[in-house]
Amino acid sequence: MSIAADEFSASPPSPAARALRWYREAFRLWRRAPLMMVGLCVASLVVEALIQLIPLAGVTVSKGVVPMLAAGVWVGLQRLQQGEGLRFSCLWAGWRQPRWRSLWALCASVGLIVFGFQLACAAAWFGQGAIDAVLLGHMATHRELQTRAFEWVLLLPGMLPSILLAFAMPLFLFRGAGCAQALAGSVRLVSAMPLTFVLAMLPQAALFAVALSNPWALPLLLVVLPIGSLVSFTAWRDVSAMRMAPALDHA
Repeated sequence: MSIAADEFSASPPSPAARALRWYREAFRLWRRAPLMMVGLCVASLVVEALIQLIPLAGVTVSKGVVPMLAAGVWVGLQRLQQGEGLRFSCLWAGWRQPRWRSLWALCASVGLIVFGFQLACAAAWFGQGAIDAVLLGHMATHRELQTRAFEWVLLLPGMLPSILLAFAMPLFLFRGAGCAQALAGSVRLVSAMPLTFVLAMLPQAALFAVALSNPWALPLLLVVLPIGSLVSFTAWRDVSAMRMAPALDHA
C-alpha cells in the first residue's frame, strides 16, 4: 500500500519525543475546530447517557453505539486534516460507510471488550455486586459502591484495552481491514511501541483521575476526551507514515 509522505516522515528518535509530537500535532488540529470538537464530545456523552436509561439492556447497547459515533469522528478528523471543515454530521458517518454492518460489528467488539475489562476489574475488586450495579443499572441498591474509589476502579482500567484497540477503526476505515484483522492489527501496532503509548496516555489518565475526584473538575472531560481522540488520530498518522509495523501491510 502506498502512503503519502507528510510531516511525520522524519520520526523523532525517542518515545518521549514522539509522544510529545503527537500532542503538538493534536493541539494544532484542535485550534482549527475547538468548539466543534467539544460539541462532538458533548453529543456523544448525551447519546450515551440517554441510551443507558433503557432498562437492563441500555448500558450494553451503548457500548456499540458510542464507538460507532467515534468512528464517524475518525472520518471527520481525516477530512479536517485534508483541509475540509469538521462538521457535526460526521457523527453519523459510520452508518454511511459501504461496510457499515461490519463496522458496527467492529465497534460493538471494541466497546464490549473495553467494557468487559472494566467490569471484570470492578468485580474482582468490589465483588459480584459491581456486575449487578453496572451491567443491570441497579446502582441505587448498592450504596457501598457509590464512592470515588469505585469510579476509579471501574473507569481507569479501561484505558488499557482502549489503547491496544486504538487503531482498529482507522485500519478498518482507511486500510480496508476486516473486523478481526483490524482488532489484531491494532494490538500489533501498539505493542510495537508500548513506551510511547504509555507516555502519551499518562497526561490523559492523570487529568481523567482529577476529573473523577472533584465534581468541580468534571468539565475537564470536555477537553480530555477530545484531545484523546486527536492524539489517537495524530498517532495513527505517524504510524501510517512511518510504516512501523507489518500490520499495516497485512491489514
